[in-house]
Amino acid sequence: MKQEKLWVVAMIAVTVLWGWSFVAIHESVTTLSASAFNTWRFLVGAAVMLVLLARRIQHIKLADLRHGTVAGVALFLAYTLQTSGLVFTTASNSSFITGLAVVFTPLFAKVFLNAPPTRQQVFGAMLATIGLGLLTIHDLSVHSGDVLVLGCAVFFALHIIILSRISKNGDVEVLAFIQVLVVALLSLLWSTATGEMSLPRTSQAMTTILILGIGGTAIACFVQTKAQVLTAPTRIALILVLEPVFGGMFGYFLGGDRLTTANLFGAVLIVVAMLVTEFKLKAKDA
Repeated sequence: MKQEKLWVVAMIAVTVLWGWSFVAIHESVTTLSASAFNTWRFLVGAAVMLVLLARRIQHIKLADLRHGTVAGVALFLAYTLQTSGLVFTTASNSSFITGLAVVFTPLFAKVFLNAPPTRQQVFGAMLATIGLGLLTIHDLSVHSGDVLVLGCAVFFALHIIILSRISKNGDVEVLAFIQVLVVALLSLLWSTATGEMSLPRTSQAMTTILILGIGGTAIACFVQTKAQVLTAPTRIALILVLEPVFGGMFGYFLGGDRLTTANLFGAVLIVVAMLVTEFKLKAKDA
């Protein structure tokens, strides 16, 4: 029990780090392109994971390589849209919209896994749609960054669906390494092809890359994997709901983000929608 609590606390710490990352990335992409930032972040993460998994990686199965590559492409598209969106929207908006992946996942499960959503999940999707409108619409217009981050949430949801199909018989941590490496290589290809590849020019960008590469990517992967083994998936899902909450808090206190009453109500509706969706999973597990 003590070990379980330890990893739950560690998982909460990871969500705090991910919440902070929205503000840190938003500041970093003012001096470094989104493609270059992702290249350095995931190269650092892949390098750390390579050291930690050196012996196991020597025996990668062809199936794990194939599955990890497919999941890695979905993850690349998710992070590409998220980081690009942060150039044009606030950290707070990005964090709440990214959280919609929790709501999209059961809807995509119907399409790809033939698992119909329940009434609660449909209700959660309706709440999320209303919340998204209230959060993102300003003077009857929508920021392009919000649209990009919405695409990010879609691909994060698809990534979860892909993982649910490929991780049954594979080495989860090796699959995670392959995905991180795929994101790094595709980001490098993207940044090189567009002429955007460059070294971080500020200490802030470099610090963010190292913290997110090591802590928010490599270590977070191991923490989440271990926590999922030791505790109920519904508890992990509930912890992950905290990410946009922390993102909004850091956006307010560190990023200077300010939400109108309508925006704030929209953000609350999105969090409620996520909780409604996860409570359904808890009832099912029981």
